[in-house]
Amino acid sequence: MDDKNNDFLFDEESEEVVRRYEQSVNDRRMPYFDVDELEVIADYYLSCGKTKESWKVIDLGLKLHPNNATLQTKRAKVYLESGEARKAYQILERNTMPDDAESLLLKGDALMRLHRSKEATSIFQHLTELPDVEMDGACLDIAYIYIGNNDYQQALTYLEKGLTASPKNLDLLQESAFCCEQLQQEEKAIAFYEQIIAIKPYSVEAWFDLGLLFFNKAMYEKALDAFDFVTVIDEEDTGGWLQKGNALFHLNRFSEALVCYHRCEEEIAFEDILFVFMAECHEKMEEFDKAEVFYSKAIAINDQNVEGWIGLGICALETEDYDGSILHFNKALTIEPENHEIWVYLAEAFINKNEPDEAMNAYQKALTLESYQPDTWLSIGNLYLDLGSYHEALISYTEALSQDSTIENIHLFLAITHYKMGNEALAIIMLEIARETRPDADSFFLEICPEATHLFNKD
Repeated sequence: MDDKNNDFLFDEESEEVVRRYEQSVNDRRMPYFDVDELEVIADYYLSCGKTKESWKVIDLGLKLHPNNATLQTKRAKVYLESGEARKAYQILERNTMPDDAESLLLKGDALMRLHRSKEATSIFQHLTELPDVEMDGACLDIAYIYIGNNDYQQALTYLEKGLTASPKNLDLLQESAFCCEQLQQEEKAIAFYEQIIAIKPYSVEAWFDLGLLFFNKAMYEKALDAFDFVTVIDEEDTGGWLQKGNALFHLNRFSEALVCYHRCEEEIAFEDILFVFMAECHEKMEEFDKAEVFYSKAIAINDQNVEGWIGLGICALETEDYDGSILHFNKALTIEPENHEIWVYLAEAFINKNEPDEAMNAYQKALTLESYQPDTWLSIGNLYLDLGSYHEALISYTEALSQDSTIENIHLFLAITHYKMGNEALAIIMLEIARETRPDADSFFLEICPEATHLFNKD
């Protein structure tokens, strides 16, 4: 019985039953087993994923106990496990005992798989109204069926019903939190995890899941607190250290994030991703030589790691190695040619090389892949402005403004463009708006348009 699933727990008597059965199989003899013993053996094999062995046990049972309703129910369960819901339902329809919780549960499960949800709902309602039913366990089992069918709202309804009977049931609370996450009800999910922690303060899983929720809501300080608890409770929890590092990164605490990432080395399955995280920390701290080392390590492990190639390209850009950056970005594009961000980086490299045509081509390619890019529209406008193509610059700036009215300096650049096109009245209007967010707007404007001093003299 070495394959025994840890989720299926036996007492000593049950283990002895399974040993006795397996010994009889080895000896090729057929001893007597009562129905309860056969149920234990069949459930054991089901828990191990050995449906064929479970079939053999049930066949033996039906020879020893013909037409036994309990064994027929178990037979239906095996059909369900094998994905044959219709056969399971047919057995259950003939043999379901009106007040037997297990057969009702299986019948409801079969109906759900046959897309007969209204009939299933009726059966589940009847199940929860049985006089001797354990409400928390029944509601949990029903919820699992709905979860398996991706009906998280209905699952949550039964979980909350179970919690009214047993408010401290950790399984009910855990599954409720999961359903709320699937339904994007983050605040309710957080409340459920906090209830779990109140009952079981040293639950690594609850602290970790709570941290992920806070992280996904960009509540990085709270996420950090949660992951702190994870690593305090279990200092060897690699996932906790990794996510703690991610939270610190988003709080711009890069050197502390690096400490956490180093704790994960040799313990994480995808080490190339970890090296990218480390490289990004060094990049943010403008330690580009160290960043290049870690990006290169990532690529040495996995040369298809696109973030590694992009990172090397950015480091080369920052250190004014523009030819090198173009090589790295082109390599990244061989992996993800539809990644619009890479095309934008490539355009920046061409601009720094004073190759405006190539830059424009790269920008245009980025926009064909993703039209909503206010920063890219602004950059294209700047490029046209430098080239003296004021009409095209105006079109680009106007598009940037329509996509994001708060984009930095957009009104200042519009003022410059309107002036260059001879629209002094519009230039003055845009300049007045620019002054609201940039005190030195006038001096910047005159730096680009030194001939426009008369506008200020009129003022």
